[in-house]
Amino acid sequence: MDVSVETDKQGRSRVRYEKAGWNFWEWQGHRAHYITAGTQGPPVLLIHGYGASAYHWRYQIPALAQHYRVFALDLLGFGWSEKALVEYSSGGLWGQQIGDFIKEVVHAGGASSSSSSSSEQVVLVGNSLGGYACLNAAVKSPELIRGVALLNSAGPLQDSDAPELAEPLPVPWYGGIRDGLTAVVKRVVLYFAFQRAKQPERIKEVLQMVYSSNDTIDEDLVDSIVVPASDPSAAEVFYRINSSKAPSVSVNQLLKQMRGSRLPLLLLWGDLDPWITPKRADRIQQLYPEAERVRLQSGHCPHDDTPEEANAALLEWLERVYKR
Repeated sequence: MDVSVETDKQGRSRVRYEKAGWNFWEWQGHRAHYITAGTQGPPVLLIHGYGASAYHWRYQIPALAQHYRVFALDLLGFGWSEKALVEYSSGGLWGQQIGDFIKEVVHAGGASSSSSSSSEQVVLVGNSLGGYACLNAAVKSPELIRGVALLNSAGPLQDSDAPELAEPLPVPWYGGIRDGLTAVVKRVVLYFAFQRAKQPERIKEVLQMVYSSNDTIDEDLVDSIVVPASDPSAAEVFYRINSSKAPSVSVNQLLKQMRGSRLPLLLLWGDLDPWITPKRADRIQQLYPEAERVRLQSGHCPHDDTPEEANAALLEWLERVYKR
């Protein structure tokens, strides 16, 4: 394990915060960041949600690394990854990044592993926007993926079997400001929205809204969101994600394609989430009846909100998936 581990006030192990980040990888001319731990076992790749980073998996990395080679990736535009001025509209960019990361980093053994195979399949675990990115990756590169776990996953989801949605990717973390505004006005409004959203007190306020407990909301977590948001290009990335009118592939369509690959799917859901409620998990189960579901008395980020319960459920499912 190439990460330092500490114990929190409740006696739980987690990654020690490093303000400068951990490992970096060059992808399509951009600098991407990741954390890795564990030297033995199959690979597991963790993908954060909107506004968060690889550090948000601080409680999962040491727990999973006892049995697996663990990687947590910062999506382009987030965390310690470059705030690249590219098109972020559909989720496909991040799906491609995940697939390339598996081929170029995971299969190369990462920074800490001495055991890797170019034929190994990876389990993807994604929270919120990261869940949508994982679905995109699973559809783009099914040969690389062993299974997918979704934790309160985001993305455009239809309530019926009407024709596929063609709408921009909704972003719950800061809220969307899209319609009825000219491009200039929208840019100004989003700029000031971002300036407010990146303030430490506002970040803490939002976390308290969507966590079921304040036990894990601490200065390190807040700082891990503040530091990336201080990048000179962060406001422009925020604008590009929130103002795009390019269509996104619906979750319905992604799940339909995933069923063809017969990939195991876990819905590890915080039922107390005010943003992405249990009704979304109900709908995903309708679309993907093979999905397993574990309900937690947790909020939008169950892995950090109730880490012990989330880790237990994830480890139990991973063991079964890799025994198939």
